[in-house]
Amino acid sequence: MPLGEMSQADVARLELRRWRRRVWQSKNVTYAAMTALVVGAIWWWLAEPQGWTLPPPVLPIGLIALGGVAYLAGRVWLFWLKMERNRPRPPRD
Repeated sequence: MPLGEMSQADVARLELRRWRRRVWQSKNVTYAAMTALVVGAIWWWLAEPQGWTLPPPVLPIGLIALGGVAYLAGRVWLFWLKMERNRPRPPRD
């Protein structure tokens, strides 16, 4: 086989590997976003005066908002990847 040419089975395996890596990345985005949400909530709770006081501190609320948006984006990305039309075809040997 000449350099740079791949069989259909090899292409299908690479597509499957790329899809699995993207699923893994989208799950990690949601984990990082949940971490940001929890850290922001704990920071808000521990900020003076202690408790869920209003008005909330700016940085913890920013972290909570950023975590919420990132979580939503990660879940939408994962949902999109798992749709049937976006799944790679199984490799044929």
